[in-house]
Amino acid sequence: MTSDIDVRPPGARVSADMVGSATPLNPVRWSERDAMLYALGVGAGLGDPERELHFTTENTGGVTLKAIPSYVTILAMSSQPPALAALDIGRFLHAEHAIEILRPLPPSGEGFVRNRVVAVEDKGSGAIVRSSATIYADERETIALARSSSAIFVRGGGGFGGPRPPSEAFALPGREADFTVVHQTRPEQALLYRLSGDRHRLHSDPEFARERDFPRPILHGLCTYGFACRALLASFADGQPERLASMQARFIRPVLPGDSLTTQMWRDGDARVLFRTFNAEGLPVLDRGIAGFRSSQNAESA
Repeated sequence: MTSDIDVRPPGARVSADMVGSATPLNPVRWSERDAMLYALGVGAGLGDPERELHFTTENTGGVTLKAIPSYVTILAMSSQPPALAALDIGRFLHAEHAIEILRPLPPSGEGFVRNRVVAVEDKGSGAIVRSSATIYADERETIALARSSSAIFVRGGGGFGGPRPPSEAFALPGREADFTVVHQTRPEQALLYRLSGDRHRLHSDPEFARERDFPRPILHGLCTYGFACRALLASFADGQPERLASMQARFIRPVLPGDSLTTQMWRDGDARVLFRTFNAEGLPVLDRGIAGFRSSQNAESA
């Protein structure tokens, strides 16, 4: 799993009472520059600056700038529910992430975000805290644009008598992948991605990373997630971000900047795709991936 580790005094304990803890409704704004910087951070145009110009430029003739759907993970990071923020971040592991795109995300805009704890699960040695942030177009919370949901594994947080995590069946088809996309990250990829908002020292400070048993700063898990999102769009949506309806995956192990990322994808019915992403050694870094797609007609009417 990718790790977001810090050193802070021990915080509050995990308990079922955390469910329902929520942030105020916080305003959020983003610009075309923000959307383009995020696109560069997750590798758009890398190796071929004339590709994916609809994610990286706002002034190319005949090209309309669009936002990569996984950018909602950045918009949702503005704050944490109080009960989650009270925990010791040094015990966190980002275990899973899911996004749901309810309306096409514009490359610039404004809205409001509320993040709340929706479930707390007891794994014995640790606990899973699930939170979900909804981005609204209006202050009355009547028009939802997107949701960004995280599952955080809290080491040592279990044993409080809460429910166990539900078991979810997942199996890849017994055939070769329908599409395989290989992306090469850059050694400075984490330094570029962090400019979109995640300034955690684990991804930039060499000494901080070594103190936590990493040879050097690691890539953000959500940066790897963004690379996989691009692979899915290119393979199943003709690069049209408005066709992606949802995406979820588990984080298995960290990625070092400069590693290659290989995403294998299998069509699973008309609107669903299963995927996994591997590092340069052939080990999975994202697993149990599921993406949902809209048809071109439905995307246009969304």
